[in-house]
Amino acid sequence: DSLDLVELIMELEDQFGIKISDEDAQKIQTVGQAVDYVASHQ
Repeated sequence: DSLDLVELIMELEDQFGIKISDEDAQKIQTVGQAVDYVASHQ
């Protein structure tokens, strides 16, 4: 659900020292997409 996604985004930002825009966060629908996003923004 959307709360879980918000928590995931916040945790990714904290763990990897990145900022995920609201626009980009809305595009992340799968774990694979999250991994790809983090890998390309480090």
